[in-house]
Amino acid sequence: MRKETKIFLLLSGVAFLSFKSITGPELFSVPTNFPRPTYHFDSNPLSRAGVELGKTLFYDSIISSDNTVSCGSCHQQSAGFTQHGHVLSHGVNDQLTKRNSMPLFNLAWSGSFGWDGGVHDLDFFAVSPITNPVEMNESLANVLEKLRSSPQYPALFKSAFGTEEINTERFLKALSQFMLTMVSANSRYDHYMRYEGIEFTKTELEGMELFKKKCASCHSGELFTDFSFRNNGLTHLTENDFGQFEVNQNENDKFKFKVPSLRNLSYTAPYMHDGRFTTLEEVLEHYDSKVEKTDFLDKALNKDGRLGIALTPDEKQKIMVFLKTLDDEDFVKNPIFSEGSLLNPILAKNINDDLMNFKITDKTQRELLNQCVESYLKIKSAIQANKSKVAGNEAKKLMKVLAKMNIQEVSQKEFFRKYQDKLFFDAEHIFEGEQSTDHQLDHFKDLSDHLYILIASFKAYEQTLYFNQCQESAMDWLSDIPTDLFVVKNCKEIQTKILTK
Repeated sequence: MRKETKIFLLLSGVAFLSFKSITGPELFSVPTNFPRPTYHFDSNPLSRAGVELGKTLFYDSIISSDNTVSCGSCHQQSAGFTQHGHVLSHGVNDQLTKRNSMPLFNLAWSGSFGWDGGVHDLDFFAVSPITNPVEMNESLANVLEKLRSSPQYPALFKSAFGTEEINTERFLKALSQFMLTMVSANSRYDHYMRYEGIEFTKTELEGMELFKKKCASCHSGELFTDFSFRNNGLTHLTENDFGQFEVNQNENDKFKFKVPSLRNLSYTAPYMHDGRFTTLEEVLEHYDSKVEKTDFLDKALNKDGRLGIALTPDEKQKIMVFLKTLDDEDFVKNPIFSEGSLLNPILAKNINDDLMNFKITDKTQRELLNQCVESYLKIKSAIQANKSKVAGNEAKKLMKVLAKMNIQEVSQKEFFRKYQDKLFFDAEHIFEGEQSTDHQLDHFKDLSDHLYILIASFKAYEQTLYFNQCQESAMDWLSDIPTDLFVVKNCKEIQTKILTK
């Protein structure tokens, strides 16, 4: 068994716990073993309608010139959102492109896109394949006209953005919203790193240590890429693809391609930018003995007079065993990402399904949880009065109380920490959003849901509370009075659950 080590970052006396949900746990959550995303969520906040629209567009071939190729044609879920079995991806008229489809997942952490990094913002990522004459061979103007003439899209855009007007910005942001939800973080490795009841075998552990020594200089961190561009010593099968040089015309960047993530390798073959290797054995053999001394070869592959990375047959086998722990079967089978699946019914989960039947016996911890309730009610009152700075200050106090809490009962610890982390994240964003009540309100619903789940599961409240839900506004809130309308408008019916001592 491993000894569990917890690391907390202290800032102004407040312990920052794991970074969690951005726009609600149903749409996008940051795994606790992942770093902070780099995507600008503030300029494109996710919504159920926006994600649903983005998914519909992703799988619709209407965005290609001959209406035969969709994003999903070259990015198939069962293949880790690559094009299964194809060395090079296929475009309109079954033309071959010059590159293998890159997998699509964990895009919120990337600052550049494509093998050559020619796009630096996910919101513009789709422009390249749509306008490429070999891939989709279409113009954005034609795409928008086809969408406007469609019987379904004006209503979908209105649901997502509040208007039937279809323009380039909304079209591209909708695609981003769906692609941002493609988070792959449920592999055996992830469960092991998050202490979720998984232990590695001896071979897996040895493979992981070998990987750290031999491979992690490029494939680093929890995302298994440093997002850099490197020349990895491949022979030039053709002279029509110069990699990053084609973007910046820098001679030093000839034949440099993006370092891909090594997650889900069992699903994403063939490998390399041109799909030349069909097995992981071939990939490791290349790095061991077939690296070419080309111009601008990466320094990591030319050390001490030796090309490549020295690997024994036993080391290769152990590394491959470890790499299989990065496969996320849930991701490639999750119906939320599948063509034709209905997103909303899957996401519209009854919040009461998450409730547990626990009890806090420690008096101090019980008092702290009730202090959380008191801080929450003050945050609610401040938002209701449009006093964003007051709400921010109260959120900071809530963060301090949360940082003091520590449930020790083994059967309850993991559940409590999960919602402790969620509440801390929600409060942090209300604190950071003290310049905007609207921004605070976006996170207040999540704060309400997570606090309700925690106090209802642990029966830890010293007063009668009311958990209110308004379906029309998708707003939930807790109150200490039975007829609190909060900031909800045009709500035909409020469903209220009473929590009594």
